[in-house]
Amino acid sequence: MMKKTTLLAVALVVIALFWAVPAWPGTIPTSVVPEGARWVAHLDMEKFVATSLYGLLEKDGKFQIKSRDLDRWLKIDVPRDITGVTAFGLGPDDKQIVFAVAGKFDKPGLLALIALDKEHQETPYGAYTLYSTGSDEYGSFVNDNLIVFSEGREAIEKVLDTVGGKAKNYSASALSASLKDVPSTAFLSGVLPDLSGLSHMNSQSKILEKASGLFFLAQEKQDILQVRLQVTADSPENGKNMLDLVQGIIAMGRLGGNEGDMAKIASLLDGLQVKLDGKVLKLDFERPSRDIADLVSRGRGLAGLLD
Repeated sequence: MMKKTTLLAVALVVIALFWAVPAWPGTIPTSVVPEGARWVAHLDMEKFVATSLYGLLEKDGKFQIKSRDLDRWLKIDVPRDITGVTAFGLGPDDKQIVFAVAGKFDKPGLLALIALDKEHQETPYGAYTLYSTGSDEYGSFVNDNLIVFSEGREAIEKVLDTVGGKAKNYSASALSASLKDVPSTAFLSGVLPDLSGLSHMNSQSKILEKASGLFFLAQEKQDILQVRLQVTADSPENGKNMLDLVQGIIAMGRLGGNEGDMAKIASLLDGLQVKLDGKVLKLDFERPSRDIADLVSRGRGLAGLLD
């Protein structure tokens, strides 16, 4: 029980880093994000690969990006060839999630690979071609260096309409404005202004079920990983409830990590600051990148500690 409590407390520290790279990212390609996008998460792969954190993980040999879908579509060296990945949601279900992947691609090779799939289809859509492999995978080349794909055809068509000028992009929206405070040094950022339609995610967290919005970013400065997570409550009362819940989890985590590996994991909580500003719960974390790399690389990693 104490193991799980400690890990839950530490998860509050690293959730902003590992939630989006699917716990999954260049800059956000504004031209492909429709005006009605509900949330956006961005990983600048070039900035991430340049961090000492990435260097330590790569040297250890245990760094793996969960890129099954990317590998299936792209068949490339993700950290080397991808410059950025942006994920955004156009609705409440998975078929409304779109990934925009920027990088160096062998387009002829990729098209030849897609053609090997017996169920693949090619459908002209305006100035673009929509590629599909079955009924739940759709993608298109925006240009030679940018690919978009989704489980939903309607979502991809909305993106292509936006790129083609038939619909407005999100540059003038409140969603875009909410990212204005993200520093240029951040390699990971994301904002979900309205969590009300994401019930499948809220139901998995006692904190998020009281929240109305979420913002996160991660950056590295002088070999120090800095992570910020801001959760906006739906009321001041629930903001206080979230603060009490987080502080309680952290306290229990510290009590549960007195020896062995758990003590090393719980020590990361010393780098966490938590405060409530009105309805906004702010979690700021700073820790040497080497400590984070050691945590991720130790033994079988976090998954092993949960067994």
